[in-house]
Amino acid sequence: MIFSFELVNTTICHVFNFCPSVSAITGISPQRYVWRMGVALHSSPRLLLASIYYRYYIRKTKNVKDESKSLYKNIVKLNYWFHVTEIMALVGVTYISNKENYPVHEKIFITFMASSISYMLSTCVVSHMNKSSTPTYLEKLSYRTKLFLCVIIALTSMGMMYFFYKHRVYCEELAFSWFALCEYVICFANMAFHATIIWDLPLEEIIICLPPSHSSPNCQDITKKNE
Repeated sequence: MIFSFELVNTTICHVFNFCPSVSAITGISPQRYVWRMGVALHSSPRLLLASIYYRYYIRKTKNVKDESKSLYKNIVKLNYWFHVTEIMALVGVTYISNKENYPVHEKIFITFMASSISYMLSTCVVSHMNKSSTPTYLEKLSYRTKLFLCVIIALTSMGMMYFFYKHRVYCEELAFSWFALCEYVICFANMAFHATIIWDLPLEEIIICLPPSHSSPNCQDITKKNE
């Protein structure tokens, strides 16, 4: 915004805009390199967390009614693949910028939005189905926060599509800026949604240790110590 205002706010319509989209900012140098490094560093751990979440939801099958367990497990599987698709689409939309290949970038962005919203909705459904009879404070806080963020993202997504339509079809002044602001709200709400993992898995640990056959302290020793 400070050093490249004209560059990041220029669109095919050539009308005034005051706020660039995330794609515009991450499509120019050197911002694209900072963005790409950040996404590269955190994508692999996110794939690990997606698997941890899958196992977490499967463990909570015991809270689901018997007649709904089969449906619940299918939704959990879908939830996992929505999660993985969201992460991979984020990588794709990062490394294929709108400046380099706009048609492909646009399609991957749509995939990201669709998988992200599907993941969040299916997460809320799964969380509702596996609620225990006496949920803890953190469980209630996580569930309510997820629902609130889902509503925010759903409303903002409709606003984003509306302003994008105004921008592409009518080339209205400021339409792209309002689209970009909706995009920022979605980004922060999405990050906040994923951050609820601190309430869902407050006691989980990632441990690198030696196999049981080794003479040094191993995984079993560490597990017993933590228990």
